[in-house]
Amino acid sequence: MAAMLTQFEDLAADNTSGATELIQRILALCESGAMGNTYNEIREGLNLLEDAHSSMPSLHTVIQILKSEFLPGLKNADDLEQSLRYIVSLQKILEESGAQIAEKFLSVLERPTRILTISRSSTVISALKKAHKANKLSHLYVLEARPAYEGWRTVRDCSAAGISSTLMVDAAMGEAVQTAEAVVIGADSVSSDGYLLNKTGTLPLAICASEFGLPLYVLCDSLKFSPQTRRDVTIDEHPDSEVIEKEESDAFKVWNRYFEWVPINYVEAFITERGVFPPEELEALSTEETAADE
Repeated sequence: MAAMLTQFEDLAADNTSGATELIQRILALCESGAMGNTYNEIREGLNLLEDAHSSMPSLHTVIQILKSEFLPGLKNADDLEQSLRYIVSLQKILEESGAQIAEKFLSVLERPTRILTISRSSTVISALKKAHKANKLSHLYVLEARPAYEGWRTVRDCSAAGISSTLMVDAAMGEAVQTAEAVVIGADSVSSDGYLLNKTGTLPLAICASEFGLPLYVLCDSLKFSPQTRRDVTIDEHPDSEVIEKEESDAFKVWNRYFEWVPINYVEAFITERGVFPPEELEALSTEETAADE
């Protein structure tokens, strides 16, 4: 029990992985736990995760689905196989969505392109690797995304895949957009009132891209489109110590939030598993999904 809960605690404390990557790890953990007959541990772990990552509505949606559709089947041995099939189907949907997004991303790149990104998104990284293999990515610039430095992991993963890459400090984004030809980011959520939620630094990056005429592409699956408005989502405050070691005499405050909202009018297109959509078509897309669910 302790080992299983420790893994859930690690997921709850993970401040550097994106929503899609965390969801994939949660599904894998639930699958292994189900085969080990650990209903109580999984239930406690999901409750723990429910209190974490408040800035990731899509992750909370998946947790609610797991609690209502997957967890009950673990209480009865006859339903265990069905619960496991449910997990496998969710994993397959995520995997296929990522592959479809990467394929559609290639369609917007007409030639080898210098691309700029910020922080870390498993969906973006997969698409960049595919673009590299298709000879449509000439160079990658990565903003480091302080204070957790998720950009470090991104540039290392991409460089290891053979992608010509440069890591840049966040304050150099103005220079970066004058060097790159397109900006590509992920999203932890897209609100119903016309904003996307992503790592702090994305808003000034979007403004810089707009000023210098660079297209901003957002790569995310349909799970990220939320019925919530930005006012419904709590953005967590993180410790001062991640930014500076304060002394007893220090009276100033430290603002340390990992996420911020960006108006979607800065976006050239959202690239999802269902297609490439300009911001003005997102409402129609959301309506189609609601009708399909009904």
